[in-house]
Amino acid sequence: MLNNYEAMFLFDPAAATDWETVRKEVDRLMERAGAQVIACAKWDECRLAYEIRGRRRGLYVLTYFKAEPNAIAGLERDAGISEMILRLLVLRVEHMTDQQMKEAACERRHAPHAEAGEGDDQRQGYRHGHGRRGPASETAAAPAGTPGSRRGAGPDGDVSAED
Repeated sequence: MLNNYEAMFLFDPAAATDWETVRKEVDRLMERAGAQVIACAKWDECRLAYEIRGRRRGLYVLTYFKAEPNAIAGLERDAGISEMILRLLVLRVEHMTDQQMKEAACERRHAPHAEAGEGDDQRQGYRHGHGRRGPASETAAAPAGTPGSRRGAGPDGDVSAED
């Protein structure tokens, strides 16, 4: 029985100089695993949080495919041997149809306002000074002795009574 999978390849940008080279490597790995590629798209090239095999940048490629469950171990092994691929993450996706997989691969990673230089936290609605708990001024402006005020709080966070 074939299952649906999503794979995120992290390519070495020095080895993957053009899209055709990257696509041929993905196709080669999928063919060896006996997988059917549904969609394959260049996702993004960005700076990595830490070095991987001496590289500070990586090219992400998102691929949706169908394969036998026992073929995934071989795919991961072959990707680990490849000098072009720095990392691979494969996830099983049960909730997506073939059409949804094609559409997801075609969507852009960033929303339009992300290209204007705003960070991930701003796309999620967390503006500077605002977190999940609301504006930073909420706790700073609370009167002394009320929950949320900083003044009068003991070491364990309890509010002490003031005379």
